[in-house]
Amino acid sequence: MIIWGLFDSGNGSYTKVAKNMPGVEIYPIGLDIENKNDHFINLDLSDYSYLFGDNKLIDTLSKLPHPDLIIASPPCESWSVASAMKDGNASWKQEKGDSLFSSQTPLSRFTIRGHKDYEPSNVQFKYDRSFVNRINGELCTYNTIKIIKYFKPKFYIIENPATSRMWEYIEKIIGFNIPYDNLTYYNNYGSVTSKPTRFKANLDLNLKCERLPNEIAFKQIHGYNTRSNIPPKLVEEIFDKVRLSI
Repeated sequence: MIIWGLFDSGNGSYTKVAKNMPGVEIYPIGLDIENKNDHFINLDLSDYSYLFGDNKLIDTLSKLPHPDLIIASPPCESWSVASAMKDGNASWKQEKGDSLFSSQTPLSRFTIRGHKDYEPSNVQFKYDRSFVNRINGELCTYNTIKIIKYFKPKFYIIENPATSRMWEYIEKIIGFNIPYDNLTYYNNYGSVTSKPTRFKANLDLNLKCERLPNEIAFKQIHGYNTRSNIPPKLVEEIFDKVRLSI
């Protein structure tokens, strides 16, 4: 089974499991924000130079063996409730309607925030950082779908927090339907924190989904790579179910 692990370039949660599974070959791809690892193919998955005729993104991936599975964990900073602000989060604002009338169509959760939203003294987030996070998040998400549509693996899986705005963005903004939701909690697979997470896919993974109390709150876990770790038992179960379905 050939796997492409998009964004598996931090602690390499997918790679660590795959390399110990017989008959599985994985190609981790991305950048390491902490510059601590080198186990991956160094490729900027937020790249948009194809707009100017530079096809490095697709050309580099085309040199790899064709994937049976593409599994991707796009960065969640711009989509997360962890960066909550009034009427949304640090990157996006929920549109507000006239309270006298109900809206005939749902109001967008993807209104771009203006600089004034960051000016109040009680707002901890900064415009420049939030702007870059938003652009990076959009490009990574768009390119993930672009890669899946271009290479057409038999199976694809996309991971992000359960409440991530990314899911609605993929469906309503990009217009890409993912048939299976696959909600789980990390402490169903040996983690000390629950971290509700979805592995949306074109395959029903039937993951464990029991609400269990945290041993440690997720906010007490520090470091980008550490917070991005996926329990090995969960990854192994996902790969086993994909392998049985090929």
